[in-house]
Amino acid sequence: MAQLEAFLNSVEKWSRVYNLTRITNRSQMVTHHLLDSLSLADYLSDEPLLDVGSGAGFPGIPLAIARPFQDITVLDSAQKRTRFAIQMKGELQLSNLSVVTARVESYDADHLYSQVTARAFAPLQDLCTWVQPLLAPGAKVLALKGQYPHDEIEQTCALFPDAQVDSYELDVPGVEAQRHLIEVQF
Repeated sequence: MAQLEAFLNSVEKWSRVYNLTRITNRSQMVTHHLLDSLSLADYLSDEPLLDVGSGAGFPGIPLAIARPFQDITVLDSAQKRTRFAIQMKGELQLSNLSVVTARVESYDADHLYSQVTARAFAPLQDLCTWVQPLLAPGAKVLALKGQYPHDEIEQTCALFPDAQVDSYELDVPGVEAQRHLIEVQF
């Protein structure tokens, strides 16, 4: 809990200067960022995880805090965001966290991932297309979405007819809006 609180304190502090997140109200940061990110935890295996378009570190950093046994890589193309993630890695002593500054389309990973996540990043079909070179056989893409993305799922199924798509409605405490996890297994 202390690490999660320290993380949110830093998000607040850094956001004043670097505009890391649009949400600045502390209680909304807890519900809409922290709890929303942690809602993914029950759907993960213990295998290394790549968080694409991590922004201010959501969901990757809260997951790295909650799951210290799991290797998590956060990837973002903006240096101000990855500088923040590097700072958090040091301050919070997150030895299981790796930080990469790159666009997902050009990221040359040294290994393949069995699970990739993204939150508020891109349409599902684009995400799945961009991460293809990074996926191990049987990998899962786990996309956190708001309203159920009918069109995105339809387009993803058309692009990847052999993929299995499942969806889960998430109940995030304090969030009145719809939240869904879309899981695409390749």
